[in-house]
Amino acid sequence: MLLEYSELEISLQKPRDGRAIREPHPFCEVLSSNQHKKPSMSIQNLPTCSRNELKHFFENQLLPKWRNGEPTLFRIKPEHVDSRIENTAKSIIANNGTYQKGEKVALNSRPSALPLAVEMGYVLEKLGYHTLITYNLLGDPPLLNRLVAALPHRKSLQRIADQYKTLLDSVKHWIVPYATPQAEPNKAEREAITVFTQIYNKGLSKLDEKLLSGDMKSRDSIGFPVAHEAKRLGLSLSEWERTLYKAMSATKTEIEKEIEKTGYVKALGKAYGGKTLRIVRKGNYPVNLTMKLLNRPILKDVGKIGQNAIYGKFFERITNIPPGEIFTAPIENSVNGEFYTKIPQVTEHGTMEGVHIVFKNGRVAEATATKGEETLHYYTGLAKPETEAKKPVYEAQNTIAELGIGVNPILDLEKATGNVLIDEKMKGIHIATGTNKRMGGNTPGAIGGIAVEHWDYIVGKVDQIAAI
Repeated sequence: MLLEYSELEISLQKPRDGRAIREPHPFCEVLSSNQHKKPSMSIQNLPTCSRNELKHFFENQLLPKWRNGEPTLFRIKPEHVDSRIENTAKSIIANNGTYQKGEKVALNSRPSALPLAVEMGYVLEKLGYHTLITYNLLGDPPLLNRLVAALPHRKSLQRIADQYKTLLDSVKHWIVPYATPQAEPNKAEREAITVFTQIYNKGLSKLDEKLLSGDMKSRDSIGFPVAHEAKRLGLSLSEWERTLYKAMSATKTEIEKEIEKTGYVKALGKAYGGKTLRIVRKGNYPVNLTMKLLNRPILKDVGKIGQNAIYGKFFERITNIPPGEIFTAPIENSVNGEFYTKIPQVTEHGTMEGVHIVFKNGRVAEATATKGEETLHYYTGLAKPETEAKKPVYEAQNTIAELGIGVNPILDLEKATGNVLIDEKMKGIHIATGTNKRMGGNTPGAIGGIAVEHWDYIVGKVDQIAAI
């Protein structure tokens, strides 16, 4: 019998007066000490709805709570929706290699990826894990804007940060089912996103620390095929689903063959040994970057947690599905040059187009865009800090974080989806700014209790990657 563990409390029996006796779910065992100190933060009391009840639930339960100054996260019930997603979920869990029966798993789902989230919750429960699915409001700008506007005072949002912290302390695995937002946020929605992002980042500020220490065993970010991403590719949804599910199932052996085919392993090895790496693309969107990789681990993402280094040693606890990239954290002050990209960068703060970034000694000296420049300045740390506490966070986001090379054998596509989790695995390179300690760099995941963003700019195919 499938027990509804995601309900977090189980009715075991009824006494003669008809009142239900409740026994705490295993999540509650971990949270019990917090529960007595701060009962308003207890995760087991989060309001719950099914995926198909969202509209009614929002109007009749969630919005009244926020209007009353009691903002809260909420849970989604797991359910079986699609056998293809079920098979993909089982493959992802098995390939990860760190899941053990009885462990607690949080799924922090973007709205467009809810079918994947509830299916994964269903699969995990069936396999003997304890799950909790939360609805990530950042992916639903209209709903988030209504909630934030309804608050009598924004200070009460600290309650949300505390809920995220409590949830983070209770789990061994953190899963992010991800798909890009369906529509561009308007000005009011962008403001709500900015407000909520600060709370979200505070709540999850210890995520990288927990991964590095091994207190949390894995973090899986998983792409999900949706219609608006298929449209960007010029495909039907069914065509895109077949392609992405195949890409998500790429094996370690298939990815390693693609890595060898690129011919980049030799150049990366020379850069690991001390040579300068140079990346060049000619044409209308030129790339001219130089960087040092001296002794920094050069990793391969094969969808599996563990020692996945091509050069050096590093225990990686993050998988990004679909798998398939080579990535490394360059020596922070060594990166110079510039890149342009015509590929749209779709974020929850808005879409960036026509991006041009200039690096000087590892810092973003200039960042321009034909669209979404305000968003670009946020991710590159050029935005004006809202508070003194944000200054060092923006300085960290102003720093080079990663060089990535996509190698998924299925994702050699002519166009991009806009979903960075997928597009970074396409043949070509991506450059990231922000935190990189989780891949062997120096920039931490949080400063002063505020999470440092990491954003990948999809650059595309280049003409040359060479050691000089």
